[in-house]
Amino acid sequence: MIKVLLIGEQNPYGGDPEFALWPSPPNCSGWRLCYRILNMDSEQYLDTFDRANLCEGPWSMPKAREAARGIAAHRRGPMVLLGAKVCEAFGVAFQPLTVQMSLLGPDRDVCILPHPSGRSLAWNDPTAAERARLLVTQMVKRLG
Repeated sequence: MIKVLLIGEQNPYGGDPEFALWPSPPNCSGWRLCYRILNMDSEQYLDTFDRANLCEGPWSMPKAREAARGIAAHRRGPMVLLGAKVCEAFGVAFQPLTVQMSLLGPDRDVCILPHPSGRSLAWNDPTAAERARLLVTQMVKRLG
């Protein structure tokens, strides 16, 4: 079963891919994405999405680009790119709160969201979370 893939930068808590964008501890990027932006409980979030980070350890644009090329070459289905650095690694213009249809190939819609770290000022817009939730929910529904 194909799921929407959430793609972040790196996990400061370790490199285990299972914990990419993990919805804990409170106020980490995965927690903000799960609870504040997507308005889900952790079980629903973990069941609904596949999750990946581009870097293990410190951020490196060359390593991120290499990981992005691997994902683009082997992954099918829609993706959510989280933040400007992730978009840059994929060679995609950072246009937050948009979905670009089939940007990376057939059936590969890309939703672009501001990074959920808490540092992005884009989330200060009181409508941003609701708009993001609607875009991501529509992607999930299209998968059936």
